[in-house]
Amino acid sequence: MEGMAEHTQLIDAIDIRTTIRAYDPDKIEDDQARQLSMTLDAVNMLADLNIQLVRNQPKVFAEANASGHYTNAANYLAIVGPRNDDEARERGGFYAERVVLAATLYGLGTGWVVGSWDKAEAARHCRVTNSQEIYAGVVIGHPQNHLTYTAKKFEELTEIQRTHRPTKSFEELTRTMSDEARAAAPQWFRDGMAAVAKAPSARNTQPILFSWDPETGTVVASIDPELDGPYALNDLGIAKLHFQLGAGTGEWGWGNGAMFIKK
Repeated sequence: MEGMAEHTQLIDAIDIRTTIRAYDPDKIEDDQARQLSMTLDAVNMLADLNIQLVRNQPKVFAEANASGHYTNAANYLAIVGPRNDDEARERGGFYAERVVLAATLYGLGTGWVVGSWDKAEAARHCRVTNSQEIYAGVVIGHPQNHLTYTAKKFEELTEIQRTHRPTKSFEELTRTMSDEARAAAPQWFRDGMAAVAKAPSARNTQPILFSWDPETGTVVASIDPELDGPYALNDLGIAKLHFQLGAGTGEWGWGNGAMFIKK
């Protein structure tokens, strides 16, 4: 991808990542699969999860491909972790999105999967023990007309990202803050929120709210109770990762309502 050598950080991936629904039929090459596997090994060690890459299983997406929701979807990441573990679900969103951003830098297209796959069929092709479950999935592959796509300059890809779907405003994503607090918010918080606005979420609901406390300098992320649902914890993890990358150094606690401490 032209210009990608200068844009190898995950924050740059945030600026060009879009949800891809149409894929070329070309298989993910072994070299790219090895790159992804190395990324997965490192991420799984950090996350204490078992996120897996599964290739060449179009049956998993047969209905979605037939309906036109996807085109040529055949590969996926299965986010696997312990059953009934809310923190693990959140970690799944956080760390699997790191893999998504890495895949973006490799020139691959991705899209978080909510209901548009056969989850039982997906489970047949990966390792899920009796004490584990699949939290969610990510379809992955070469974007349609990918040779044209990868020839685009970084600036062209950022413009595609900026205009590909509507997003909530800074005010909407921080609606629990007062106008005075928003006006006083430091630039690193605004940078974090700019990255949050570009985060994927289930059905594009963007259900995570952020607030900065001017007295303590801490940030809290919480699930909007009006938009809570089965994938909200996954979305919480994704949004926290985007914020952390946008804000720079700092660290989150796990859980709904946990704090981010800027370092």
